[in-house]
Amino acid sequence: MLQPRCVWRLRELMAVRRSWFNTTKLVPELRRYGFDFDRSTVYRLVSAEQPPKIPLELVVALCKILDCRFEDLVTEVEPENGERPRPRGAAPAMPEGPVLSGDFFDAES
Repeated sequence: MLQPRCVWRLRELMAVRRSWFNTTKLVPELRRYGFDFDRSTVYRLVSAEQPPKIPLELVVALCKILDCRFEDLVTEVEPENGERPRPRGAAPAMPEGPVLSGDFFDAES
């Protein structure tokens, strides 16, 4: 099964919902919810293009801070031209010939 491609919209929501155009004001808001991150960590969180691997509790805190829903924060991107998204990474190696010999099932146990 292919994983959907998603976009992390934290930076956009900060600007639209709170008129925050840098991470300075987000740091103390996150502290109120128990997340004591330094400014560089918050910057990486905000500037990510793909949803980062973060605790669900942090996602909930961000949604509360920005008064938004999960669907606002993370949106799925539809593939272009109706194509299914291709999985990333190397394709599995497939044998060119048959995997089993022709008499494999005829052999006695």
